[in-house]
Amino acid sequence: MDRLRPTAPAALPAALLLAVALLLPAGHATAQGRPAASEREIVPRAQEMIDAERPQEALTLLDKHLKRNPDDAAALLLRSTARFMLGSVDTGRRDLERSLELDPSQHQGWLNLAALAVSEERYDDALAAFRRAETLQPAAPENDLNIGTVLLLQGQLEAASERFERYLDGAGDSADGYYLVASNYALAGYAALAIEHLRRAIERNERSRLRARTDPNFSALTTNRRFLEILSTDAYRPPLGAYTAQRTFGVRYDGGRGPLLPAVLDTLQLGDRPFDPRVEVTESWALIWGDLRIKLFDAEGRGTVELSSPSERFTPSEWQAVSEDLLGNIAQRAALRTMRPKADAGKP
Repeated sequence: MDRLRPTAPAALPAALLLAVALLLPAGHATAQGRPAASEREIVPRAQEMIDAERPQEALTLLDKHLKRNPDDAAALLLRSTARFMLGSVDTGRRDLERSLELDPSQHQGWLNLAALAVSEERYDDALAAFRRAETLQPAAPENDLNIGTVLLLQGQLEAASERFERYLDGAGDSADGYYLVASNYALAGYAALAIEHLRRAIERNERSRLRARTDPNFSALTTNRRFLEILSTDAYRPPLGAYTAQRTFGVRYDGGRGPLLPAVLDTLQLGDRPFDPRVEVTESWALIWGDLRIKLFDAEGRGTVELSSPSERFTPSEWQAVSEDLLGNIAQRAALRTMRPKADAGKP
């Protein structure tokens, strides 16, 4: 079986395959490089800038600090992250390696070093760094996911699968956990394993299906029949006691091309109703998520909107008011959309 080869990005990404956060937790001074009391807020302030995706500001602050405190391992680690975010891989690498020389007990530093090695396809180095991180925090559930990922990229399917199963048996038993494992299998070209784990992720959270649609790791599966079936299937069932409401309209959904979908979106936007702008659209149905679940489809040639919500989200009277108001406004918007072509017909 041909297996996909990951490409090395110009700069370290936020990890998709790996449970590695490249952003340092709130910094602390190390014994090797303890700053003066007036300097101790520098690293936390720089961390806030990194968290806000302002790496250049963090870099400026850390450059000044490290001129005065060149052996502050925590600051070096954070500066390496800022440099990676800015695409300066070589200087980021030097900061990272120097930081771990000064303080090899930094768990996050070994994770970052491993992620760098993965991005450069140096899998032996990545595995060594992840194993070092595991010795520092042996109970961390991400150990199995990270090491399993590298083993898979090395072609060690059996060993990788054992690690993934350990991860999923523990804290990884979640939609996100199954999704990460599925994405890893897809990247490495193991279609059947990827699809099975994606199915389990969708069972736990149906939005995993939408996530897979835009995940480049699944790009090789776009002609796979089982993968396409998963993407086209809505198997959701409202939980016991959930509220539901449904109405059929005089306009069609028509794979998202008809007036129904824009009428629903108009209603949500103009009514300030909270919803996720990432709408899942298929030929047969569309899904919109917010404080309620909205499904659009055609039934016997007529557009239908189905609403549902867990019972704890609304009182019965609130649900009746919300559902009737929403469906009534959709009907008005749909009617307006059918009238517009007629109203514009006589215009030049």
